[in-house]
Amino acid sequence: MSEKENTLFTTGEFAKKAGVTLRTLRYYDKIGLLKPNCHNDLGHRLYSKQDFGRLQKILTLKFIGLSLDDIANIMKHDINDQDFKKSLEIQKSIMEEKIQHIQMVIKSIDETVHMLDKSNVLNWDKFINIINVINIDKKWSEQYENASNLKARIRIHELFSTNKEGWMNWFFNQMQVPENAHILELGCGDGSLWEKNFNDIPISWNITLTDFSNGMLKDAKKNLDTKSQRFKFQIVDAQNIPFENCSFDVVIANHMLYHVPDREKAFSEIQRVLKPNGYFYASTVGKNHMKEMREIVSRFNSESITTKSWDSTESFQLENGLGQVSKWFKEVKLNRYNDSLVVTHPTPLIDYIFSMPGNTKEIFTDEKLQQLIDFLQKEIKETGGIYITKDTGFFKGRK
Repeated sequence: MSEKENTLFTTGEFAKKAGVTLRTLRYYDKIGLLKPNCHNDLGHRLYSKQDFGRLQKILTLKFIGLSLDDIANIMKHDINDQDFKKSLEIQKSIMEEKIQHIQMVIKSIDETVHMLDKSNVLNWDKFINIINVINIDKKWSEQYENASNLKARIRIHELFSTNKEGWMNWFFNQMQVPENAHILELGCGDGSLWEKNFNDIPISWNITLTDFSNGMLKDAKKNLDTKSQRFKFQIVDAQNIPFENCSFDVVIANHMLYHVPDREKAFSEIQRVLKPNGYFYASTVGKNHMKEMREIVSRFNSESITTKSWDSTESFQLENGLGQVSKWFKEVKLNRYNDSLVVTHPTPLIDYIFSMPGNTKEIFTDEKLQQLIDFLQKEIKETGGIYITKDTGFFKGRK
């Protein structure tokens, strides 16, 4: 028996080791969810060690509450089966949220039981609340996909950026912040700006992290972990900032102003809460940012593919942002970050493409996906790495 065959398992062996039934494996094979690695000369299914990783992901996503259709959609586009760490981190995060959900249900049941013990009369409004808590639509599939998409976008920059300093470190080091500063970040996202620069934050700084999304604030606290005690957190709409006039020495809007519907209102609010001569930092991208990525996608049925997020920054970019910021702040200057990507492996590039909002996943059939993989592999082999333009920077202004 060859070394390759030693690493393969029959359906029975695989089922026994994994603790699932033969019927389950045959059904997953039938619907294309978990195909065997290969077949032997007699036509029997053979599974590899890597297939245990795929099965674990299927069973975990099923346990979380996803339908087999949802799982199939995730597995179809999650082409890097070797990246177990990314998948496990996302699974763990959603499991923790599911635990919180279950604890909410238990608490509602306990309250109702306590009420019956006390008065023996059922408050139907309280009882109905149990149903409402149980039926909270957490949209686990969407949550898994969003977390996976965010990791895909971060990962390609971490792996292939030519500037090894990293955007968050560079941006942090460019900011001019006085001693004993009160700092406000609008749209803090997952808090990476502070997590990556934590050791360089002076103890005298008073930092408030805000986001329009409660989920993002939770992600920031989780990302900062024990460091989160160093910060204040608050849900804030940049168009209606709930702080007093002249409260902050520095206000930061890191890659978020193009999401704000009424930017003029946001600028007005930022100016209001800044102290006299306070600094405003607003980062964004240029129109050529990741342009080669769009060109790659356009080679594959471009008239049918929509990639909304590549257009979503147009309202506030490096090319048109100077005038917008200058209406509200003085001495506005643009600083550009010198960087690019040289991608030497197709998988992170495809993950990034699929992470973008739009209909890319629906357009790319299995056949078209394989064509894309072949195309990228050929390009990388011929060029030594696919070059991707990065155009990022920030505007600095004073009140």
